[in-house]
Amino acid sequence: MLGKIKHISLFLGLLLLTRCANVVAPTGGPKDVTPPKVVEAKPENRSTNFNNKKIELTFDEYLTLNNATQEVLVSPPLTTKPDVKLSGKTVTVKFHEALKPYATYTIDFGNAIQDLHEGNTLKNYIYTFSTGDVLDTLSIYGKVINADDEKPADDMFVALYDEDSDSLHHQPLHRAPDFITRTDKEGNFRFNGLPEKCFLVFAFTDVNANYYFDMPNEKVAFIDSLVSPLDSVSLLMKAFVEIDTNQMLLEKKLVEEGLLRFVFRHPAHNVRFTFPEHTVDSFKMVKVWSQEKDTLCCYFTPNVIDSMQVIINYDTLINDSTRYSLKFRETKQKQGKRDHFMRVTSNLRGKLLTPGDDFILRFPEPVIKVIPYDTLAFEKLDEFGMQYGLSIDMNDTLEYTINLPDSVFFSVRGKVNDTLSFKFTQASETNFGNIAIQVAPPEGVQAIVQLLDSHSKVVEQYVIDTLQRLEFLRLNPEKYKLRAIIDADRNGKWSTGNYHRHFLPERILIYKDELDVKAGWDIDLDEVWKLH
Repeated sequence: MLGKIKHISLFLGLLLLTRCANVVAPTGGPKDVTPPKVVEAKPENRSTNFNNKKIELTFDEYLTLNNATQEVLVSPPLTTKPDVKLSGKTVTVKFHEALKPYATYTIDFGNAIQDLHEGNTLKNYIYTFSTGDVLDTLSIYGKVINADDEKPADDMFVALYDEDSDSLHHQPLHRAPDFITRTDKEGNFRFNGLPEKCFLVFAFTDVNANYYFDMPNEKVAFIDSLVSPLDSVSLLMKAFVEIDTNQMLLEKKLVEEGLLRFVFRHPAHNVRFTFPEHTVDSFKMVKVWSQEKDTLCCYFTPNVIDSMQVIINYDTLINDSTRYSLKFRETKQKQGKRDHFMRVTSNLRGKLLTPGDDFILRFPEPVIKVIPYDTLAFEKLDEFGMQYGLSIDMNDTLEYTINLPDSVFFSVRGKVNDTLSFKFTQASETNFGNIAIQVAPPEGVQAIVQLLDSHSKVVEQYVIDTLQRLEFLRLNPEKYKLRAIIDADRNGKWSTGNYHRHFLPERILIYKDELDVKAGWDIDLDEVWKLH
């Protein structure tokens, strides 16, 4: 009996070991990076005389569908999106409406099809068919970039409108396109299966998902002439957002103690401000416009008057009369944290003063009073009192020290400077580099030529309308780019486009080479930069 029990125990142990061995997956071998492949299509891809209600695509492995509702795009577009469903290795596309007769359709699956285990994506698989006996085979392709920075405009719809349409240029505003596709991450797009016709080409971000341009914040791009697929030319489209040209007061509020701020949609050159009430002499107000003149900051002496009426008028669009309480209510988080001192900066580059420059102090708000200190005579440099300069006869062999106690500079809001100390020497010309270039704008056209630093900040700019030699002097050693704006409307800045008025955004050109400025070196570019 004991022998039989040992025999049974040995048998059960071997059985358990065998089962354990069966559940261990093999290791090693290369990772699967191959996307799924279509092994059967019903009907076949590129079929003609198509009259089916559905399409079945069978793949060589099990799949998942990734956001098929958004990724799968049918062109010409359908009123109702088809159902796209998955069963094992087969994707089914089911239509809910009759298709156009004698039309070539493309179904772009985008990034919807992925394998089950590794997530490898079959990118932009295209299924094509014709409801007639001819399969159209022509193409239109190109790229969409942002007009302001020339970066790729990805995930934009690109639409084609048939030249036979009535009021062709109004079609993107009222109806779905005749053909549609989407830009990829690089801004590239391509239409396949097109007939031999000319088309209006229009791109847009469809914010409300209705396949036409009807929202003010939708980015758009267009070609200003009809395009034929027989041209075989890669199109370059520049996307922009239209700006509502109507002036509007966007903000009016007491933002800090002693500071009223008014923000407009556009530069407020013709906006009129009226302060009808007589104020006491101790109530000082300094009105400071932003550089773009779209923001007005009214700095005033706090705790002098309790309220003030402000009347704002512009044409028939703005007629605003508001009484503002001048008692600022701080949040609990900010109570007790008010700083009596202003943050003061200078024009020093590290510890160097550029040759020929005066020493300048810059303030974040208007300074209305300066207490004389020692022999230092600071001069007000701007109408608002936000910059004060000190003229110094510099010697590039000496080090200079400027020490200022607190409460030398008083702002209109009653703030003062903290203790200040500056040590510096005059920089040598060998600390900097220079760039010189000849620039030729198109005949009769104004151009804005800008030098950009490595952070794309404008260092200096020239406005020219004839061939001119431009010099950018005393530059810090770093890498720079040159950018030119074709200022067609001569307003001194880049202007966006407007599809409703049918004008494109102003062209922006980037000089072919990055300019690496080194200390003590000049870059003198012999070749004329022709802005054509």
